[in-house]
Amino acid sequence: MPISRGRSRDRKVAPNALACITRRRLIALSALAAGSAQAQQKKPAIVKASKKVAGYIDKPDISAQNCAQCHFYLDPFDCMIVQGPVSPWGYCNYFAD
Repeated sequence: MPISRGRSRDRKVAPNALACITRRRLIALSALAAGSAQAQQKKPAIVKASKKVAGYIDKPDISAQNCAQCHFYLDPFDCMIVQGPVSPWGYCNYFAD
């Protein structure tokens, strides 16, 4: 009988595809699952700037650029990028509309 290459109709396929898992396929799937599980556990640490680095000042400024108007401000006294509590009337160098 001649050997046919590349013809899938000549191959016998098991009724249950999971019954035909090869050792190579099993190892590849195990490595993929382990890598995926490890990647899900590692979450990037959020590093906030200190008030000194951000140039944060707790006094009201004459301009309209204050923490209450900033994109990074979180009510009532938190900021996404500056450490510690911040006043809604304070301001820093990272102001964003």
